[in-house]
Amino acid sequence: MLIPPIGTPMTQSKRGFTLIELLVVIAIIAILAAILFPVFAQAKAAAKKTQDLSNFKQIATAIVLYANDNDDLSLISNHDAGIEWFQSLYPYVKSNDVFRTPAYTRVAVDHEGESETPETDYAINGLWTHATPLTNSSAPAEQITVGLRARLNGEIDYHPWPAQAGGVWDDLTTYYDVEHENEDWFLERLERTPWNNQGSNFSFLDGHAKYFNFDRTVRNAFPLPGFHNVDRISYFDPVAP
Repeated sequence: MLIPPIGTPMTQSKRGFTLIELLVVIAIIAILAAILFPVFAQAKAAAKKTQDLSNFKQIATAIVLYANDNDDLSLISNHDAGIEWFQSLYPYVKSNDVFRTPAYTRVAVDHEGESETPETDYAINGLWTHATPLTNSSAPAEQITVGLRARLNGEIDYHPWPAQAGGVWDDLTTYYDVEHENEDWFLERLERTPWNNQGSNFSFLDGHAKYFNFDRTVRNAFPLPGFHNVDRISYFDPVAP
């Protein structure tokens, strides 16, 4: 065995990273993070949007099943008696969690002068809360039944018709509720752009659910309000339900 000369170290010390090398590595990591974080955020938002659409689909199916068991009649709401539309659907859904949206964090809001967190994050179209026959609709695949409740609004229904007899159907400014200080009957009660400021999911009378840009739901089919009231039914109409 060869013996190293006196004064020769047995091993060589390892060289560490220089400051420049560390800065380069940190810069690469920062660039990758800047690229990947938005991708992860978009993937997370897409997953929530899909879950929300699933909720809408289950609610739409539950409404149809309820009607099948009740002579084709829609739900009944009676706010004074404490009967809310979604309660009738509990037997037709796997879990009551379908009435909770992943679109936003639920908060307490002012409702009838009291601060409370609504029991559902979805708002039903008022046309279908008075034991209305589902067959009354001329286009069930185009008739919206449920939308996403506005996060800061405690009302769990909305009314897509002018506020008074003789109201102008094609003017959305006539859709207001006098009893609630002229609150807009559905533009203020619905969360219109929960996904990337573009649109929302909706349930339809035939049992399907679909994502739409909100403006399209009121302007795609004239006269207004489009998909929200295909047959122009109004509670001021003597033949309305």
